[in-house]
Amino acid sequence: MKVIKRSSHGYTQDPTKNLGFEAYDGHGAADVALIIAAFDQAAGCWDQFELSPAELDAVKKMHVVRLEFEEPNKFFIPENFDAYDGDFYKVLTLCPFTAEYFNERQGVERRVPIFFPFNVDFIPTKCEKRYDIIYTGHLHPKPIMRDMKTISRFNYRLVSNSGHELVTDRGVGYQEKLDLISQSKITLTHNLLYPTVRHVLNVWKYPDWRANKAFTDIPGVFGLLKRLLTGPEIEVPQLKSRIFEAAFCRSLILCKKDSFNVIEKYFTPDKEFIYYEEGRLVETVNKILGNYDRYLPVIDNAYSRAVDQYTSAAFFDKYLKKI
Repeated sequence: MKVIKRSSHGYTQDPTKNLGFEAYDGHGAADVALIIAAFDQAAGCWDQFELSPAELDAVKKMHVVRLEFEEPNKFFIPENFDAYDGDFYKVLTLCPFTAEYFNERQGVERRVPIFFPFNVDFIPTKCEKRYDIIYTGHLHPKPIMRDMKTISRFNYRLVSNSGHELVTDRGVGYQEKLDLISQSKITLTHNLLYPTVRHVLNVWKYPDWRANKAFTDIPGVFGLLKRLLTGPEIEVPQLKSRIFEAAFCRSLILCKKDSFNVIEKYFTPDKEFIYYEEGRLVETVNKILGNYDRYLPVIDNAYSRAVDQYTSAAFFDKYLKKI
């Protein structure tokens, strides 16, 4: 397998820059090329790799596999998937709904739903819990800001590149982020996107957008006006790296419950993670902190499953080794 990785773009804590698949260059089938990068028209598609015409032609003759960590939000741009999807033998995507949508639409089983792989070289040493709760990520959508204001009542950490007064650790590196998660009793997570009006308008540009079950919560014109006036916010599912990072860092996964609950494809509620519901975050966190020892088996179960099933090595064996 030939591994082709983009070296630029992405944010400081971007886990896709640290997957460790370079170690598998030369392993598996010789006619497979693995693309590790945000691959879209805004990023320049193939141009971002700076391959010569001859090199690019040689790559395209291989069984090219794309790791797709952005779907379904690429519909928000919007993106012309047909302009380049045909270059790929397989597209390994985090979104099971988009995989089903494109496989039916394109008439080929190109997309395969995947978990978010984790490089075991970054697993932090087991350590003392210094913080009650942590969140890592951008702070743009209002529901996330509501939760950030809520967790700021506790002994919290907020790792982000956003310039907001609630951020405690801005622009830290990937390993430092994981160390902070490891030092936190609870990791607050969600697996949602909150599309803006512009995003919804772009999704509407796809004639068959309703066929993608990821957009079940996106309304039509009149429904959109009502949601803008009265709420709640529109939700679109997107599997996040946070749940896997929390598991590997031995921090309790506290995940927002929604109508999609894609986390349940990989972890079992109450056994390997805990749900919280909108408006009940403080109540749930207080309950956990007040009885933390009772949740230690949940943390251990999630860690054991992650180490067994969700490493980069397990990913290679499951999805790449036999292509």
